[in-house]
Amino acid sequence: MKYVLLVIGICLTLSIKGEISYIPQGGVWDIEYLFEHLIDSHDFAYTMFGSKPMSLADYGLKVPSPRPIHRWIRSFYLYVKAKKSLNAWYKYRDEFDFKDFIFLDEENDWINDCLVLFLINKKNMLRVLQEHESIFREELGESFTPVAFLERLEKREVSLANAINGSQRLMGIMLGYGVRNATLFQERYDIVKVIWKREKENMSEDEILAKKLADVEEQCGDFSELDADAVIHPLYFLADVTHPETIALQQKYEQERQQIIELRKKRNFMDLVLQRLVSTE
Repeated sequence: MKYVLLVIGICLTLSIKGEISYIPQGGVWDIEYLFEHLIDSHDFAYTMFGSKPMSLADYGLKVPSPRPIHRWIRSFYLYVKAKKSLNAWYKYRDEFDFKDFIFLDEENDWINDCLVLFLINKKNMLRVLQEHESIFREELGESFTPVAFLERLEKREVSLANAINGSQRLMGIMLGYGVRNATLFQERYDIVKVIWKREKENMSEDEILAKKLADVEEQCGDFSELDADAVIHPLYFLADVTHPETIALQQKYEQERQQIIELRKKRNFMDLVLQRLVSTE
């Protein structure tokens, strides 16, 4: 069995190296750094190797602001590394033929002064869009269809933020957080937005709004505990941890996490990552 896995691993490695053999080694290392960061510091592995429909990661577009010198040096170093890896990706991205995925790598209208990278697993996302089509039609109009929606994103006809009209609820569903949790987050977002606006205009506190926020936050908990030393981090977001949908998601994602951890331990893991991105299931 070990021999078979070794042969499969060698074949995958040779396959991906054959496809990117014309990219300078330095460029390959920078691109590997980019995706390794998206896996180790974010949750992209769940989208690549699991059932998660989409992952996101935000990158600051500005040089880090002044802070204690040791923290500034580290922040600046990471900023330069991220910028270098992104530039390598933009330079050679046309050499990667993504089949099962859509990689939105120039989304800058979701968070101010931030570039947001989205990786969409087309099969997983299509399943989610079809399952919750009525919700998307309710927010985006009766003309919405899952296939056409994905095609517009893949062809870069519209940014993701514009495609979903900036809806936090739809974003949460697309991220695989579940309808209940996405709806709860939208409720909290809407209330906080009004409170911040009132504070900015120096208006007095609205006790009704404050109570609504407290009621919503009382229903929110952490989907999982933070584990800074984890090989693959658990998914972390606000959730109604008592809801059956959330409990089912916790069980599913933890099972996938354990499988990904075993994959992450392989010496040729980054070869497997790049191969997964350009292969089809």
